[in-house]
Amino acid sequence: MNMPNPALTASIDLEKLTNDLVASISASPRGALNDALQQALARTVEAKVNAQLAVVLEGIGDAFYSLDAHWRFSYINRAAETYFGLPRQAMLHKVIWDVFPESEGTDLRGRYEGVFLSGHPLSFEGEAVGRPGRHLEFHVFPYNGGIGVSFRDWTERRRAEEELRASEARLSALANNAPACMFYQTSHSADYHERKVLYVSKTCEILTGVPVEKAQSNPDLLYSLVLPHHRERMLARRLESLRTLTECQEEVEMQHARTGETRWHRIITTPRRLENGGIVWDGIQIDITDHKRSEEHLRLLLNELNHRVKNTLATVQSLASQSFRVRGASEARDLPALYAAFEARLFALARGHDILTRENWEGAGLVELVAQAFDPYRDPSDDGSRIRLEGQDLRVTPSMALSLSMAMHELCTNAAKYGALGAAEGQVLVSWSTVEAAPGPRLVMNWEEYGGPPVSPPSRKGFGSRLIQDGLARELNGEVRLIYRPEGVVCTIDVPLS
Repeated sequence: MNMPNPALTASIDLEKLTNDLVASISASPRGALNDALQQALARTVEAKVNAQLAVVLEGIGDAFYSLDAHWRFSYINRAAETYFGLPRQAMLHKVIWDVFPESEGTDLRGRYEGVFLSGHPLSFEGEAVGRPGRHLEFHVFPYNGGIGVSFRDWTERRRAEEELRASEARLSALANNAPACMFYQTSHSADYHERKVLYVSKTCEILTGVPVEKAQSNPDLLYSLVLPHHRERMLARRLESLRTLTECQEEVEMQHARTGETRWHRIITTPRRLENGGIVWDGIQIDITDHKRSEEHLRLLLNELNHRVKNTLATVQSLASQSFRVRGASEARDLPALYAAFEARLFALARGHDILTRENWEGAGLVELVAQAFDPYRDPSDDGSRIRLEGQDLRVTPSMALSLSMAMHELCTNAAKYGALGAAEGQVLVSWSTVEAAPGPRLVMNWEEYGGPPVSPPSRKGFGSRLIQDGLARELNGEVRLIYRPEGVVCTIDVPLS
């Protein structure tokens, strides 16, 4: 049965068919009447079937054409005509391999010939002949002594699928290699107690100590790592998020499954309703332990800074009060000297602050702390024998650094006015060591003067002496002894290191 083009058969002229039938019967001998009638009826039925079939083939959406036993186009629907870009009348009854000579030796031609010879239909995807870069889905089947071919262009879908696969690969690579976070997807029951892990990135094991396989096979395993006092609040937030279908964000403490270490995690998750009514949660979990520690450290620094500012202002107030205490007219004449002493003490305080600032107020080295107190009194020509420092370079706390800095300044000032630093042959030895004690290690520091003028105890205790003996002992919770030997002053400082 050769099927005519729908342009010729879509509209059947029944009157013409009737006239043809009458003419055929009239021209036939009486004995051949039945044969002529049967042939005419057969042609009528065939024409009507072809007409109906053409309507179907034009409306299927896919491109379709048929080839006869000699590889000639016997039918081409409008979709195929549009795809080929040629009028179907220019292709009908012509050999397909002549119309598209570039198909010679292609896999597509081999498949067509295989269906023709075997009689078995075949479906496959391949590149279009004459349209490089276009990919088609073919269905080839035996048809009317030849083959029928329906095809559709899947190029855009294929590109979209390839882009989706590439995008998924990039996202998977990102999810599996992000060092401080993991991505996951879960589903839950309405009350949020029954859960299922649909996806979790490989970084799960780094963050939680739980391998991906175990996290997926045991959905409660990750939840069990959350410390108990976070769980009730976590559940309440999730249920509220589920009710409103809005993002839920929380910070919780989790136990690492392998180390036993407690770490902080920020969890950001959003419920999403599927077409079937189900709910899945898309989430990201980030280890924020270092961030939390930095916040805590900053908070401590701010509190410490506030404490230090108050202490510094109190120290300055005390320095001013003691330095400028004037009892009579004779002492009023000494105001310039008192101002100079007050200024020197402020400089000493500032130098201690400078050292701590360079160290981010985390402590200071004892050698630098003591050495800076002697800087104003060093002789460039001195070979180091006049001022000697002996002791290990210990790290001391900020409060200890400031207190020792002020004490060293007062001892240096007194030694320059009345003691060894005011004499050409004078010497000062500052030595220190640590001593183990029951509550904890202690710092024992000795200041010794030699070669200066004879020393006698003062008639009254001045501000410098009170700062050293009373203030230092009170600030550092220790003991300070100041001894006035004739050959030179000796000061012993015994304070806890912690």
